[in-house]
Amino acid sequence: MRVQALVALLDVVAAQADPSLQLTSRAALQLRGLADPLPASVVDGIRSSGLVPSATHELVRNVVVSPLSGLDSRGVADLRPLTRSLDVAVRADAELAALGGRFLFVLDDGRGDVINTAADLSFVATGPGRGIVRAGRADHGWDVSIDSAVPTIVGLAREFVGRAAGDESIWHVDDLDDPLGGSATARLPALPAPSQPLGAVGDHAVVAVPLGLLRPDHVAALGRHAESVRVTPWRSLVVEGAASALPHLEAAGLVTHAHSPWARMHACTGLPGCARSALDTRALARELAPVLPDGRLPVHVSGCERRCGTPETAYVDVLEPTSLDDALHQIAAQPAEDGSRRVDG
Repeated sequence: MRVQALVALLDVVAAQADPSLQLTSRAALQLRGLADPLPASVVDGIRSSGLVPSATHELVRNVVVSPLSGLDSRGVADLRPLTRSLDVAVRADAELAALGGRFLFVLDDGRGDVINTAADLSFVATGPGRGIVRAGRADHGWDVSIDSAVPTIVGLAREFVGRAAGDESIWHVDDLDDPLGGSATARLPALPAPSQPLGAVGDHAVVAVPLGLLRPDHVAALGRHAESVRVTPWRSLVVEGAASALPHLEAAGLVTHAHSPWARMHACTGLPGCARSALDTRALARELAPVLPDGRLPVHVSGCERRCGTPETAYVDVLEPTSLDDALHQIAAQPAEDGSRRVDG
């Protein structure tokens, strides 16, 4: 997306006490704290970003793609054309407007970074011109040419809409009693371990956004060095052509290396955005980050027992901490990755 689109969205939330755009685990942008119903000025502001090309299908345009596809050599296919084709095809099909907002499409370029996301329909490239379409979490799929991938995915999505119609308990493909699409015989390929790089990737930069909250100063720095960015499912951004600008992006508060405590720090929305929360989780996380003990697992601060937004991988659970010392005590009390106890620094 163009950086100017981010500027337009920040204008929508500019009057809030903490104006920011929230990056989600579905590689999407979320605006919180808006009035309900939305004022016409807010709707117009969002539309001016250019990110909402379809009023009827916006809730179902949920597509996660290998963020570096076409920008480096790790994938076996450039999925940018396929991504555009899928979006166009979904928007052009009136029946698919009935898909739920939780329905997710995933496109993996063969590097294995997003194929294990909890997708409803996914495609993984096995070569420059072929791949496998999979329904839900099945271990088999359909071997298709890349030109046939979009028609196959759209056909399966239409079948899901028909089979789920009238049953409010069915949100996802895996909720169906019988497999979608009939017999699938192509086994998924063995893929490399997923990678979430930070820093320079060729001529491009990958930067994490602390707590997934993209602030005006972040966007201003991005705009000085790039015209477009890609949102990843890991609350980071691929900044095209900006590898040389990494020191400037870091100075603006973005995370450029895996050793930063912010690369591991997570938190739910917390107060004041969530009435269920016992604390301002983000404020606590900002206190915790500079003194975070060494480790590799992500650390997640939750304001209540629902633990919203926790990582899909193993993580360190910091639940309703009453103070910074309590948070550090909870971290020290949990086993480290090797089964030993952490030493509170």
